Amino acid sequence: MTTKFKKVIDFYNTTTPEQWCYFLNLISDRISIPTPKNDKDGNSYIDCVGISQEAPVCPNGATIQINTEDFENHTNLLES
Repeated sequence: MTTKFKKVIDFYNTTTPEQWCYFLNLISDRISIPTPKNDKDGNSYIDCVGISQEAPVCPNGATIQINTEDFENHTNLLES
């Protein structure tokens, strides 16, 4: 294992889930998630969805929740 990957493993082993969330928030502008979608004619395609700018990452029980722009838009529609 190279030193640069050992540092990543050390980071994972020596930090908390809250710190992982903080790190993911720091790099959220560099994350995109490929998501299957359908167009108005029913044709399937893959769209790359960005991470929410309002609340990119948060702890959710024992997991880390990554919020996408689609999730943020959907949530905003529900609140309207």
